[in-house]
Amino acid sequence: MTGAVFGAFDKAWTSICWPLIGFLNLIFRPNPQTGDVSGWKVLLWLIANGAVLSAAVLDLGDRPLFWTLIFFLGVHILIIMSSLRIMHEERRVMEGSLAADKMTFSALDAVNNVSILASSTAFYIFGLAALIQTVERAGLAQILRSRPTLPNEYSEYLACILNEIPIVNTLLNVWANLAKFSDNLSAQIVYNGMTGNAVRVFIVVTLSIIVIRAFLLRFQQWSHEVSMAHALENGTVSPDAVKTRLVRVPTTLNSHLMKAALTHPDTAVRRRALSAMARLEVPNFARDFIDKLGNHIERDLGLAHIRETLASMNTSARESMAGELTASIEKQLSTIRDAIDMQTRQRLEELRSMLRRA
Repeated sequence: MTGAVFGAFDKAWTSICWPLIGFLNLIFRPNPQTGDVSGWKVLLWLIANGAVLSAAVLDLGDRPLFWTLIFFLGVHILIIMSSLRIMHEERRVMEGSLAADKMTFSALDAVNNVSILASSTAFYIFGLAALIQTVERAGLAQILRSRPTLPNEYSEYLACILNEIPIVNTLLNVWANLAKFSDNLSAQIVYNGMTGNAVRVFIVVTLSIIVIRAFLLRFQQWSHEVSMAHALENGTVSPDAVKTRLVRVPTTLNSHLMKAALTHPDTAVRRRALSAMARLEVPNFARDFIDKLGNHIERDLGLAHIRETLASMNTSARESMAGELTASIEKQLSTIRDAIDMQTRQRLEELRSMLRRA
């Protein structure tokens, strides 16, 4: 029975999330290898959402933005829920209870981008305050019987929302007390009757269960990625074992391994990090490694790993890599002058030859 209930919930969750996930993928077009979204697209997203929020905050009441704000909040809570859906599957893959190819969504979908998730969280919190302000201005309902006295009306509504977030409410009270706005800000917030308290319950549920859980899962994933990086560097786990538990190579894991490959004082750790990056098929590893070739101590080993990877690819895959690597290889070949670097030159010329044959 429990399984049937969870299955129905999972199907409903998926059905609600997939239209928005597909729409945002169409707009943002995240990188299919890394999930990165162009900075200018994120900036436009922030400007568009900021404009809607500003219109709601500055509205004088003659044109209430009630339905616009309902849609605005719906979009942002769905983005957070969709990211939660993807992180839930990623965690199951990491735990070994789900095969990566059985995931419903991709870990590289736009809703799982950190900048979009963080901005949606902020817009949801600010939007809730604007919605309550709009409802009370338009006379649709009285949600708050009493609210704190702060510099402007919107900040008073925002304080009511922030007061429902654990830890944030303590910091908010400290700030209000030090700024001499209120001796006890929480005591000044009183919700009105059934309507007001129903709204309060809704705020607590969405912020505490959905929003905070999304960030806790993000933190949990980050800690797992750091643990994996240290295990790979120490040689206590094999790259192949890690690869089976990943649906992508996270930025955190990538940066830790690259740093170890470049700067770790232990030769064995540097070599394990390089080997792990090659075996995990880190996106853009070959290009980034060749671009920063002068910084690497283990350059010969890294180039050997890249050569092995290219040798294992089919012709079409090597052709794709040729467009990505040729310019970097030519640039590095033009900088080699010293006889000490002749082994590096030989490795680079081998790679160039393999890409030309493709």
